[in-house]
Amino acid sequence: MPRSINTLFFSTLFIFCAAVHPGRAVSAPTGYSNNEVSPPLLTAGIFRIESERSYKLSLQVALGILNTQSISDRDQSLMLIARARKDLAKVTDKTSKTTKAFSRVNAALDDQMNALPKLTASTASATYDINEDLLNKLNFLSFALEAETNDTASRIVGLALRQASLAQRMAKIVLLRSVDKSLAAKQGLQVDLAQSIIEFTNGLALLTQEAGSDRLLKDRVVLAQSQWVFYQTALAPKVNSSNNLRDISTTSDRIAELMVEIVRLGYALPPDPGLYAGR
Repeated sequence: MPRSINTLFFSTLFIFCAAVHPGRAVSAPTGYSNNEVSPPLLTAGIFRIESERSYKLSLQVALGILNTQSISDRDQSLMLIARARKDLAKVTDKTSKTTKAFSRVNAALDDQMNALPKLTASTASATYDINEDLLNKLNFLSFALEAETNDTASRIVGLALRQASLAQRMAKIVLLRSVDKSLAAKQGLQVDLAQSIIEFTNGLALLTQEAGSDRLLKDRVVLAQSQWVFYQTALAPKVNSSNNLRDISTTSDRIAELMVEIVRLGYALPPDPGLYAGR
């Protein structure tokens, strides 16, 4: 992969890793020119993760979980969404299929951006439906981009980014049930959560196969597996304590961070030496 593209990948992923690391501030994208457009598959993946994460963080604000940090992280998440939207709009070789998919994403994103500032216990469920609609449209866009790319890393990149999105999805479902307690027994949410757990488990198995004998990639997958064991335990209770909800929130971000590190390795980028600092 050309050095200029490597630099661009590193810059984009650096922004995202900073956003999902608890307590780490987002830095300016070093070497990321306003005239450059990040790789569409990666950008669409970050767009998808942050669309869910911004909703999850809005639920955290409503619950008063890590409130100051949650507000700051949500602002950063919305900034990343705006950047991803701008970068995807710059892509000049979109097919008619991806152009149509991106147009639908834009309309759904406008709905979410209008809904998030008004999120309360009474509007959280309706905003969840808006977020799910945006997620479905982003999934369609990501699948279209993945199918059309000639990038040999697209399989593992697409898989890892979907895993990061699923980690956020599970957290947002549990937080939603805590914001609006009338939803605790809602069958649709139980099905969504159970299905996400199955998909994530299957995705980890596929990542293990993809890692093969690659030591660095295998190490990250093993770390993700250990985080998943902890995450499953945190997700299990039907009624969640404040500490439990904090664990769910932070673990979903740590798993997302690990998945982005796997994306880095998929593109033969150097490992981030500070990724596990202070853990």
